[in-house]
Amino acid sequence: MRIALMAIILIALLGNITACQSPEAISFMIEQDAEAKTVTGSGEKQNVSVTTYFSTDSTVGEVVGNDVFKGFGQFLFPNGGNTRNASLKLSNIGSLVPYHSNIKTDTTVDTLNYMYSAANAGQTIFYDIYTDSEKQAEPSKSDTGLFLFRGKPNAPFAVICAGGGFSYVGSIHESFPLALELSKKGYNAFAIQYRTGGADVACEDLAAALTFIFENAKTLQVDTDGYSLWGGSAGARMAAYLGSYGAVAYGGGDLPRPATVVMQYTGHTDYTENDPPTYVCIGENDGIASPQTMERRVNSLKALGIDTEFHLYPNLGHGFGLGIGTSAEGWWKDALTFWEKHLPEKNAITVPTELTTIPQEYYSPAKQQGTLAELNYDTYESKTYAQKTQKLTKRAIVYLPYGYSDDKQYNVFYLMHGGWSNETGTLGTPDRPSPFKNVIDNAIAAGDFEPLMIVCPTYNNTSPEDSGSFSLALELNRNYHNELLNDLIPAVEGKYSTYAQSTTPEDLTASRDHRGFGGFSMGSVATWRTFQNCLDYFRYFLPMSCGTSLDEEYIFAAAETHVPSVYFVWLITGTKDFAYSYDESRAGLMRKSPYFTEYANFAYSVKEGYSHDGLASMEYTYNGLSLFWNTNKY
Repeated sequence: MRIALMAIILIALLGNITACQSPEAISFMIEQDAEAKTVTGSGEKQNVSVTTYFSTDSTVGEVVGNDVFKGFGQFLFPNGGNTRNASLKLSNIGSLVPYHSNIKTDTTVDTLNYMYSAANAGQTIFYDIYTDSEKQAEPSKSDTGLFLFRGKPNAPFAVICAGGGFSYVGSIHESFPLALELSKKGYNAFAIQYRTGGADVACEDLAAALTFIFENAKTLQVDTDGYSLWGGSAGARMAAYLGSYGAVAYGGGDLPRPATVVMQYTGHTDYTENDPPTYVCIGENDGIASPQTMERRVNSLKALGIDTEFHLYPNLGHGFGLGIGTSAEGWWKDALTFWEKHLPEKNAITVPTELTTIPQEYYSPAKQQGTLAELNYDTYESKTYAQKTQKLTKRAIVYLPYGYSDDKQYNVFYLMHGGWSNETGTLGTPDRPSPFKNVIDNAIAAGDFEPLMIVCPTYNNTSPEDSGSFSLALELNRNYHNELLNDLIPAVEGKYSTYAQSTTPEDLTASRDHRGFGGFSMGSVATWRTFQNCLDYFRYFLPMSCGTSLDEEYIFAAAETHVPSVYFVWLITGTKDFAYSYDESRAGLMRKSPYFTEYANFAYSVKEGYSHDGLASMEYTYNGLSLFWNTNKY
C-alpha cells in the first residue's frame, strides 16, 4: 500500500496530475506573494518537497544567515541577531529560552527545514505588519512581523504568541512548531514576532498584526470569520488582552473578537464579561505561573456563562511547548477541537427530519425548460491512465438551467449513474430527456433550489458494457478521479460559466464550495472515491444507497488535513433497499470517526419503505439538490 501510494505521488509530481491531492508529509502547497504592508500577487502555487537542510549540528548563525531567510532570519531565535549566539548548535538552543522547558531538538530542526523549504521555493513566509513610514517614525517597530504557515486556501486562521517574559520571543520552541501542526490540519497559522519590553507594546503589535491580516485576507487566502488567538506565558497574556478588549483598544482596527482564546501557563488574572470562549492548560509543577490562579480565572469566566476548559497536567513545569513526551502531549489537539466547536458554521445545513416526496406534477414538462447538451472530451483508458498510452473520447450530458447565461455563475453538481447504465441514464439525451429532467426544471421554477448545472458523466471505460460488471465497475470507480480532475472538470468548467475563474488547480480548489458530487448505487461508490481523492475540489457529497463495503478507514482519512466545516456528506438509503445494511454500518463508522460530526458535516437519512430503484434515486437526488447551496430552505 505504501509503495503504491509513493508511486502515485511521484507520477503526480513528474507528470500531469493523477491524484487530486498529495499527502502533506511528502509535499505541501506554497504560494508566492509580493512582500509589502499591502499584499499583492496572484497567489500562484507550486508543489515543494521538504528538504533536510539543517541538522542538530547546524548553528544559529548558519540558520540566521541563510539567504532564504534574508531580512527576517534574526527573528527565528531569541536575540538571533546577536553574534555571540552564532556558534551555538541547534542541539543547545535551550539556553536561548530560559523560561521554557522540554526543548525538543528534532522538532526544532524539522520546523526549520519546513520553513527553509517553503522560503527556498519562493513562498513568502514572513510579512511586515508596519509600513516603512511607521517603522521610520518608531524604529523599534522594525523588530516585528508575522510568520505564516499555510493551511488550506480560505481556511480560518490562528495567531500564536510565543512567551518569554516580554524579554524574548520564544517562537522557535512555542509558536513555530504549533503553527506547523495547525497548518497540517488545514488551518492558516501565523506566529507573531513582537517587541519586547512589556505587555503594552506587545499587544499593540498583536493588534497591528490582526489589522494587517484582515486588510489583506483575500490575498493571503485566509478566512477571518472565527479566528483564534493562542499564546504561552507572556504570549497568553497578549491573547487574553486582545480577547477581552479587542484590537481597537491597542491601536488596531475595529475588528471582531476572536472566536476562541487558547492560553498556556500564565498568571494572567484580568477578564471581562465579553471574553471569548477560553481554553487553558498548565503543568501542576509550574513554578512561574500559578495553576490555582489560572483555574480561578477560568471559574470566573465560567460563572459569567463563558465556555471554558481547564487542563492540569501532572509532573510538568513551565514552558513545555507542544509537550512532546510529557503528560501534556497532544494538548493542542484538544485545544483545536475546542476552537472548532466555536467556529461559525459556514453555510449551515439543517437536514430535514423527513425526505420530501417529489410532487407528481413535477414529472410533466415544465413551462420554463432547461436544456441538455452533449459534451465530448478527451481522456485516457482508466487502468493505464498514468501512462497515457490509450486515448479515449467520452461524452457527458450537461444540464443547463432555463435562462442560462455566460454572464452568471452557477453551482455545478456532478451526478454519476449506477450499474448497467451510462451518462444518459439519469437525465436522458437532448433528443429524449428523462422524466427526472422535468423534475429538475419544475423544481427550479418553483424555487425548490437555485438554478444550477448538472453534469452526468460515465465511468464506463472502453466499452458501454463496463458498468454491467460489478468487479470492473469497482475498479473503474477507484481510478475515476484521474479523469474527473484532469479531463472532465476542465472540459465542463472551461466551456460553461461556473464559479471557477479558470481551470487551473488553484482556481478549481478556490471554487470548491460551489461544486458537489453524488451518485446512486455504483454511483455512490464513485462519490466516496471522489471524497477520498478529490476533497480539495468538492464541498458537497451525496452517496445514495451504496450496496457494498468499502475501505472506509482510508476513505475517511482523506479528511485528516481538512477543516471539518468545509465538507458535508449526506448518506441516504431506504429501509427495503439491499444497501440499507451497508449504509447503516457506514453511518456507524462515520459517527466513530474523528473526521465527522453528525448534523455538523454529515447526515444520514432513511426513507421508510423505499427500495433500490429509479424512484429512490430521483427522490434522494432531488432532496440533496434542495439542500446543497440552499441553506435557508429548512
